[in-house]
Amino acid sequence: MEHTSVKRKWANWKFISFVVILIAIFVKFYVLDEHDENAVVTVELDLPQVALRNQQEVAAILGDGKLESFYNDEKAGCEKCPKVSYREGKVEIIYINDIADQIRLNNLSDFEFENRVILGLLNLSENIPPKVDEDGLKRWDNYQKYTQIAAFSKKGHVDYILIKSKTE
Repeated sequence: MEHTSVKRKWANWKFISFVVILIAIFVKFYVLDEHDENAVVTVELDLPQVALRNQQEVAAILGDGKLESFYNDEKAGCEKCPKVSYREGKVEIIYINDIADQIRLNNLSDFEFENRVILGLLNLSENIPPKVDEDGLKRWDNYQKYTQIAAFSKKGHVDYILIKSKTE
């Protein structure tokens, strides 16, 4: 009689262990966030090396650019400012007062729409939470020496990032 009771206890423990493992799997895949704080971040544009530089300095870093059009903005004091694209349209820069002021980073759909990923794409390491974090928009105002950094999403991934270095 004692022998069956040990088998029954062992069966109960196996069942309890099985349930605990199932709960752990459920929590891992359905409850916990999937981002890893120590994961390697891809740098798509070294913003500190490009922002606030003239066209020759930017060309030395990004390669030759292609003049796309001219930009006008009274508020920024810009009349016929050149808009130049680099890396086959991946990077677009508007030079206001002869410096790389408004920078747009395109074609980023491979990256998650998370603060750390967005800032990492620009080679910015200080993980400051955005001032605006709404559905489809994350915006940092006065992040370090930049007036504004705004990231826009499409289907949970980054669509493009717009940086205003000096102008508002």
